[in-house]
Amino acid sequence: MNFICNNKKIFILFKKHKSGEISTSDELTIDGIGSFLEKKGHTLLIKGYAGAGKTTLALQLLKRLGGEKGVYISSRVSPKKLQQQIPWVGDSPKSEMVDVRVGLAASVLEEIVRAVSEKAPVVVLDTWDGLAKEMDEKERLKAEKTLIALADGSETRVIFVSEEPGKTTMDYLVDGIIELVRSEEYGRVFREVEVQKLRGTLIDQHKYLYTLYKGQFKHFHPYREPEHSKLSPVTPKKDTEKGYSFGSDDLDRAFKGIEKGATVTIEYTPKVPYSALRTLFLPLVVNFLSLGRGVVHLPLPGASPHALLKLVGACVKDLKLYRLAVPGSSKDFSAPLFGFSEEQVKEAHKNVSEKLEEVKRLSVDGHALIVDSIGLLENMFSPNLNELLQALAARASRVQREEDIAVFLLPSDSKIKPEILSMSNTHIRVISKDRSIVVMGEKPETEAYVVEHDQNPILPKLWVIV
Repeated sequence: MNFICNNKKIFILFKKHKSGEISTSDELTIDGIGSFLEKKGHTLLIKGYAGAGKTTLALQLLKRLGGEKGVYISSRVSPKKLQQQIPWVGDSPKSEMVDVRVGLAASVLEEIVRAVSEKAPVVVLDTWDGLAKEMDEKERLKAEKTLIALADGSETRVIFVSEEPGKTTMDYLVDGIIELVRSEEYGRVFREVEVQKLRGTLIDQHKYLYTLYKGQFKHFHPYREPEHSKLSPVTPKKDTEKGYSFGSDDLDRAFKGIEKGATVTIEYTPKVPYSALRTLFLPLVVNFLSLGRGVVHLPLPGASPHALLKLVGACVKDLKLYRLAVPGSSKDFSAPLFGFSEEQVKEAHKNVSEKLEEVKRLSVDGHALIVDSIGLLENMFSPNLNELLQALAARASRVQREEDIAVFLLPSDSKIKPEILSMSNTHIRVISKDRSIVVMGEKPETEAYVVEHDQNPILPKLWVIV
């Protein structure tokens, strides 16, 4: 970024992205923004509270649309502070910055006239309201109409940044408005980008979650089902100092692994797709099997056992230590499938316990994992919930005593939710927000993360919301 300050030029460039860092190439995929900003002469207002990331977003749009010919006009921050606040400002490609912190509105108009006459692809004015507050109402309206008229019909897109929370005259004059807002849920603050207006452009989704991780603006697309054709074996994760690995680096970083003997409850809301939920516990299943440990799995309600076998089988060479429960008589199934009673809790508990004992005997170190779908069990044994709770409590006690792991998959509307949570050492909550999937630890408490799929779709990619 090439800065003009007191008629002197200071060279500060946009840093190139290293491998593994966030790409700034997707801010144009916020619903409608790409097609909206394709049209030259359009004006866009970016609003939001202090610290929301307005300047970060504006600079990323400048870099994306302007390349070496964009112009950034600042009325509030020096080049030095800009570099401190936004670390990735510092390398190529170059854009021009004009420092008007001690200037008047007239000087801003002069700079925009110059940029338009030079056919700059994009001009960012950060912030307009800092200058506008020094004018009376009539002067401000006249100046704003002049700014819009300069852009209209030209080849230059003009992006205004504003910290004024309410509606102003500028809201009615610009072609598009994006507001960065905050909301609170489950004791966490979520960042949301709200598309309020894009003249002449269809808006399919008005709100997206976003993060400022590593000082860059990244918004999150609606959750997409993974491509199971890309499933492949994963490298087993060794036990952690704390106990067992989740089988995923991202899950281990977020939740610090799993203590031996723990009962982990993953609570999910009705809008969470099964494919998103599975990416939080199937890595653990696959990891246990890959390490030569046994797994007993009671699937989610309505889940296809054969589809599950295919998923797990794509990631593990040998399923001899895997036992997948199917309601019905054991006579009707062969390993890795097994049947369990649909009528009596005690009989079903006995069926599952026998399979757990079987895989523990075959396990390399005598340890095993059991995954219980509370929704499935609750549907099957709704008249006998007290008896079901006793069986699950016995399961949790055995796991703790023998240093295995139990995972309870708990619907958020379960009638036995309080009792299940009281048995749990770890409580992880999964929700759907703005059509993205969010996971957070409640016991122990963690930050909130957006869940996406890694290149190998059995594994999750977690993005912390900061």
